[in-house]
Amino acid sequence: MYYQLSEFYKRDVSFVFNEETNGLDYFGLMNGDKVNYEKVIYYDVDKLDKYINDYDILPTMGAPLVSEKFKNTFNHLLREKIDFFEVEIKDEKGNINKDFYCFNIINSISCMDNEKYIVEKTRYETISIKELYIEPNSLKEYSIVRMEEHKSYIIVSEEFKKRCKEAKLKGIEFIEEGHSIYTNL
Repeated sequence: MYYQLSEFYKRDVSFVFNEETNGLDYFGLMNGDKVNYEKVIYYDVDKLDKYINDYDILPTMGAPLVSEKFKNTFNHLLREKIDFFEVEIKDEKGNINKDFYCFNIINSISCMDNEKYIVEKTRYETISIKELYIEPNSLKEYSIVRMEEHKSYIIVSEEFKKRCKEAKLKGIEFIEEGHSIYTNL
């Protein structure tokens, strides 16, 4: 079974990729492009919560932010075309947190089951996925990929989920195939 990787956080907030400060293309990271970058990547948030370091993945506008514990749990996946970049999160009062990494998933695989999925085309000719199904065995040997059909979707294997649970990573949700928040499909 495959899952869509998602996150949850104690309050409704997004950590936002700072396009003005970063010398890096936002869409390159969102699309999983290989990035040669050796500087810190900057994210902004309204306030840094006292409990931020209790989480191993944060809700973002931009590539995912993950803890050092997450990074260490999945360092072995570097062969699977993933990168980690140092991050500085700054709030509106100037407080800074340097305990997270930008997680860039470079692998992009066409894996949506074209016979089962339910999508809706938007007026901008993009797709809105209402009910997602993944083609069996489509991830091959990989445990984490970007879905080629909609690159903001990160798809993980059962093994990836198992490692997260064993490492007791916090803030991670796994959305099962076929799950939908929509009614009357």
